[in-house]
Amino acid sequence: MTTSDQHRIWITDPEPIEGAPPGYAQVIASLVPASYPYALVRFEYVIRDVSRIEGPYGIRVEQAPDVAAEEWKPVGATLVRDLPLTQLERAARLAVGMTGRSSEGAPLTGGIRPVDLAVADEEIPAYAEQMVRERHPDVDPEGGPAARRRWSRLIRLAEVRLEYNRAVARGEKAPATAVAERRGVAPGTVRTWLHQAKQEGFSESETVSLTEFMRRYPAAISHVQVAPTDG
Repeated sequence: MTTSDQHRIWITDPEPIEGAPPGYAQVIASLVPASYPYALVRFEYVIRDVSRIEGPYGIRVEQAPDVAAEEWKPVGATLVRDLPLTQLERAARLAVGMTGRSSEGAPLTGGIRPVDLAVADEEIPAYAEQMVRERHPDVDPEGGPAARRRWSRLIRLAEVRLEYNRAVARGEKAPATAVAERRGVAPGTVRTWLHQAKQEGFSESETVSLTEFMRRYPAAISHVQVAPTDG
């Protein structure tokens, strides 16, 4: 069996919860961990008021759907103990945040879709530039020394946000440490940059539809795909 270098993730569209107040919906994130390609881990979340993610309120571990019966492995206490559930849940929550609503704020409909959290390393600079131009269109790198410094800072923060997301998608136990090693700084510095990135509008996840996500960031089209649905 071929092992991927990052988790495979699918997200269900939000479904209203029977008996719950208006504005509550359930979303299930299913992951095939990079290091456990025969296992499927499902996390059940509640989305409140379109964008607030709560939970998980349920976790289930089973055989991955594309594993042949003769290759099944026991799903028991040993596997559950060994699975990096903290890292998997972090990746699941990030994926749910990326695909939680349409650009108009309405819940998505249409089935189950695969999500790739990671932008390829070689595309991070171009992708980060697109993020900066969208969130800070008033910053002109040609506008003088102060503007160039502001631009360079924003680019660094956007790149760190993307590098962190990639580390999460690859199942790194300590994503901030992985980014720190890549950049030659202390993990605390990376965590400070991540906090600053959030303040600048580069949040942990994009709560937009995948269609809108691809429109905004065409360089990432090869890494984020919408699953075809019947009907």
